[in-house]
Amino acid sequence: MSIFDLKTDVSELASANHGISRMKYEQIPPSRDSTGVNFTNGQIRFPFSMNGQKRWIPAESYVRMRIKITDSTGNASLAKSDNIAPNMGLCATLFQSAEFQIQDKTVSRVGDYLPQIDALEARLTKSRSYLKGVGSSLNIWDADFKKRQSVITSDGLLIEDVTTDAPSHLLSRVELGFDDTSAANHNQWGYASATGTLTYAQGGAGGGLDAAEASAAFPVGSYFSFRNIAGDPDLSTPAKILTNNGAGVLTVAIGSFNGHGDVPSSGVNDFVRHVHPDAGDDVARKVSEFELIWQPPLSVFKVGEALPTGNYTLVLSPQTQSAYQKAAIQSLGADKTPDTDFKVSVENIYLIVKTVEGPRADNITYLLDLEQTSCSTKTLQSADFQQQEFHVSPATYALTVAYQDSRALSNTQFPQSQFKVYGADSSSKDHELNLNRFFISYAGQQLPQPDADPEFKAGTDYTVQRYAETQMYSGAIFSEGGAESLKEWHDRGAYYHFQWPRDGTSRDTQVYVNQQFSSLPTDRPRVLLFNHSRQVARISIVDGQVADIQLEDQ
Repeated sequence: MSIFDLKTDVSELASANHGISRMKYEQIPPSRDSTGVNFTNGQIRFPFSMNGQKRWIPAESYVRMRIKITDSTGNASLAKSDNIAPNMGLCATLFQSAEFQIQDKTVSRVGDYLPQIDALEARLTKSRSYLKGVGSSLNIWDADFKKRQSVITSDGLLIEDVTTDAPSHLLSRVELGFDDTSAANHNQWGYASATGTLTYAQGGAGGGLDAAEASAAFPVGSYFSFRNIAGDPDLSTPAKILTNNGAGVLTVAIGSFNGHGDVPSSGVNDFVRHVHPDAGDDVARKVSEFELIWQPPLSVFKVGEALPTGNYTLVLSPQTQSAYQKAAIQSLGADKTPDTDFKVSVENIYLIVKTVEGPRADNITYLLDLEQTSCSTKTLQSADFQQQEFHVSPATYALTVAYQDSRALSNTQFPQSQFKVYGADSSSKDHELNLNRFFISYAGQQLPQPDADPEFKAGTDYTVQRYAETQMYSGAIFSEGGAESLKEWHDRGAYYHFQWPRDGTSRDTQVYVNQQFSSLPTDRPRVLLFNHSRQVARISIVDGQVADIQLEDQ
């Protein structure tokens, strides 16, 4: 269109409402009591209808849940020492499967592995900014255990920047004044409990930061924490810096580090938590009851058009009574037992649908372009090179592979929504990154080519190409909100995504996933293959009623 093409007709002008009127959100209750002990009593159905000029917009509709996570009594909040956090992407973990029906015919369905599919869809389609911002608020998409834990613990803090001696965090030991760990030259902050005073002592050899430089790492408003005297790796509650003289003397509230006594001995300060003052005094939610918003990973919820007359039903199938509480949480150090170590309760659940009024659609045939995702699994028998065969839809357009601990769901240390492989317990993880040879064969093609040869071990990280190609194939790398970082990709669990353009006549259904690991735990983890396929729903409306629905692979 040229800059000289002026509008000459009223119909070319932008409409104030684009033909829309009476836009609102409506709350649809489930067809049965789905709260408390009744949550697991079979399918939860949300039926609703549109007629006349009334339509609904799937992409702007969602499920609202109110959930309670407490100690075993159901009344008191958990503490950090309980080592329990809500699972990442909490809502989906409560369900086994989901489907959507139009006129009692299923047009979109996730038959199994709903939490895994939901996690993958979120990471494939949402930006890093979304996951860290809106996604964290709506459905707890933080990879960091302590951030998720701070939602529900009575002694939680909002920790935006966490520093330990791990080099991947924001500030290193050197930048905090702990550059020398030898007994003779150990730099340390001494603490006087009677006055709440922290005093920096440079190492015996005079190396590393001087007092002024160490002070600069902890401006007023930031937080400080010693490691536990007993060597407990869990950090004590951070204390806010109240004053800083710029020469190595800081103050916190008197008694902030009770348990440490005066001037801790060498080696005590190996771990420090530091929060920048721009994180403010914004404490964690520290709530036992909270509200979440979730869109099930069903293809119909990707439709942005306003759908006309019809009877619609969302169907959610909860986990079993014995499993759903364990599915909701992640624990550290040990498996946790519902009603003994903690308690989870769904307080209410509603479907919220966005409706508008627009043109009637009494006699029309329209199409829904549906992108379906399913998941299949196979157990890995060893770390040796092996090939796993899967069957997929003939309408497949993309494939994703990930690896996961086989104890996910049965043990609270191993979450369903993270693609991680652990050792005996949650202290030994990242075994999925031991992958050192990988390729997929499907429809006469092999990807990647040549075979992938990633490696991740102490001193070596050759995972960047696999990370970059995954972000390119998914389009996340081009998102204005950015893709998740390499560290976040590792923390949530690596996955390998490939677009798979094929000849239009190809109807192949066999996929071969080939992999080899440098080592794997003896608990035999599993490979997850996600199949992305396209279907079209052809819906005919005659005299204001849905007369026919046809589903076809594209």
